[in-house]
Amino acid sequence: MVAAASRKQKNGVPSPNSRNSKKGDKVEIVGYNEGDSAYKSKLLSMGLVRGVQIEVLQAAPLGDPIEVAVLSYRLSLRKEEANVLKLRRV
Repeated sequence: MVAAASRKQKNGVPSPNSRNSKKGDKVEIVGYNEGDSAYKSKLLSMGLVRGVQIEVLQAAPLGDPIEVAVLSYRLSLRKEEANVLKLRRV
């Protein structure tokens, strides 16, 4: 969840990322940030590809990791790992 928080969308609203996502947020994967290519491959193999929608189900008490619904399953991701994804709100 995952473009840098300082980046702005065209309407001036910050792009969603794993740091500011909260329970109930729905986002769509629109691309990938630079990062560990091996981990990016792992995310791709789990179905986290462009166009897929993700819903944040819950976060751990200190905010990390987060649990998301993707396709027909639930997945827990550390926020730093999820920062490989570029997202937009749905």
